[in-house]
Amino acid sequence: MSDVIRTVYGIYYPETRRVVDALWAERPHAYYERNYTGRQDKMHEACMERWRAWVTEAGVSLGDGFAHAYPTAGANEAIHALLAEHAARVHSTAGGGRVHVFWGEYEGYTHVAAALGLEVVAHGRADGAYRESLAATARPGDQFWLSQPSAIDGNLWRGFDGFCQWLAQHAPGVRLMVDLTYVGAVAVAPRIDLDHPQVAAVVWSLSKPFGVYYHRIGGVVSREEIPSLRGHHWFKNLFSVLLGERLMAAHAARELPGKYQAVQREVLARAVAAGEVAANAEPSDVVMLASAPAADDHAAFKDYDRGAGLRFCLSPGMDRAINP
Repeated sequence: MSDVIRTVYGIYYPETRRVVDALWAERPHAYYERNYTGRQDKMHEACMERWRAWVTEAGVSLGDGFAHAYPTAGANEAIHALLAEHAARVHSTAGGGRVHVFWGEYEGYTHVAAALGLEVVAHGRADGAYRESLAATARPGDQFWLSQPSAIDGNLWRGFDGFCQWLAQHAPGVRLMVDLTYVGAVAVAPRIDLDHPQVAAVVWSLSKPFGVYYHRIGGVVSREEIPSLRGHHWFKNLFSVLLGERLMAAHAARELPGKYQAVQREVLARAVAAGEVAANAEPSDVVMLASAPAADDHAAFKDYDRGAGLRFCLSPGMDRAINP
């Protein structure tokens, strides 16, 4: 079986299993009972507050401008809600608002936006290539979606601050949506400053950091209210928000990726030797990924092309090494 796949999946770590087992062992029926009293309405707040502290310790600066917070089923539900409200605004005003992304970004932004009838414009990221194309296509009220650390190559994008500054000067009407899904899956301190007025909302998930895809743990913080998520204090998954709080309490954001970096490197070396990845691939900041700027035999790795390079997911090989 191959050590490498194209689509990014997380790893269900032994540490994750232990936290899940402990919560299951509590037989937490009491959390679900007497719902008519409204006692569950605030049960997500501990998870949301823990996340703020967790990412702050990791190196993310949120500032105090994100007054609205909502639990969601991973990041996907938040992405859909923000794009749906953007589409409703665009269609009601016939304003033709667009969604902007970088080439090679997470495909979900484009797929959801296109399904909602929104025009999507992709821009080059390397060496500030976005400046000319974004200046020509951006309109006030547009959204720009990006992930940091980046889904393009699994690395922290060092140009993020410069991009925010450029937007403020040249496209101040564009609302920036930042996806922190990979925070918690990198061993290095991210140092991500989101205290910029053009950052309108921040989505997050624990799927990549802990491998809890099907527990659906995530959320969104926003400068403005998100009406379609207003009722989520009633409709959240209680086990998920409880599990999320427990996972973050048990493990700091850089702990597990730091522990398993050596496995990432071992699996990558084996994949290179087997010809499964490009010979010049290197470990990404995200612990289950590797990337390469290009490959001599690019055609052999065309499925891994992200526009400006190649990205490989090492989760199959790492999972077998960690969970034999």
